[in-house]
Amino acid sequence: MNYLNSTNNQYGGTYVSPKNLPDSSAAFVSQLKESLTIWQTQKIKVVWIKIPNARAKLLPLLYQAGFINHHCDLNFMMLTLRLEEGAVIPPFAKHTIGVGGLVINDNNELLTVREKDHIKTHPHNWKFPGGMLDPYEHIEHGVIREVLEETSIQTEFHSFIGFRHHHQGQFSTSNIYAVCRLKPLTLDITIQESEIFDAKWFPIEDYLADEKIGKYNQQILQSALKHSGLKNINLPGYMPSDQDYEVFMTP
Repeated sequence: MNYLNSTNNQYGGTYVSPKNLPDSSAAFVSQLKESLTIWQTQKIKVVWIKIPNARAKLLPLLYQAGFINHHCDLNFMMLTLRLEEGAVIPPFAKHTIGVGGLVINDNNELLTVREKDHIKTHPHNWKFPGGMLDPYEHIEHGVIREVLEETSIQTEFHSFIGFRHHHQGQFSTSNIYAVCRLKPLTLDITIQESEIFDAKWFPIEDYLADEKIGKYNQQILQSALKHSGLKNINLPGYMPSDQDYEVFMTP
């Protein structure tokens, strides 16, 4: 076979999997040249080729053929080539998702932390414990995990309160910061010493009255006190597995 075996998609594109790459660079060049002719005859709009790290020597050959980088992770680079003028190449994901846990105990106190990274520049930045979601992690699971890691407080999910969207995230990405209300199951705080400077249960009245506290945190706390928030709703049959999605809406 003197061409690259590929799989066509519903959008008029075709994809070459790493398992279909020949062993030698010379064979790759030959098969790529023949494949481009075939794909153009078939009126393929866009070609996608995934190159694992172990085959990185193929990258310059693809660049010479006009391919460009589309996205990557720690193990591969995905390249693409537009064969039809004007064909749509969808952009790769440009958002990260962070979570904050709004935890209120029976004494009307809010669980807050101060982070080591910000203690010198923002010494009064008492914020909700939280952090970035892991890949493929649900919001509900991630916010419970982050609160536990930073404060050792065990919680259960109550509701989704709101989110902030901004365009000054890490590595030139946009960021969504989702705040969820959690019910505390324990009360004794033990901080995560690698990231957290200190933590405490902050009386809510004092938190809302403190002019040094971030206005966003105060506003979303007020919202949580007034409204029940959105619940995590199960929709049987919506997707093959409950692990594939989360849906938040009013009950």
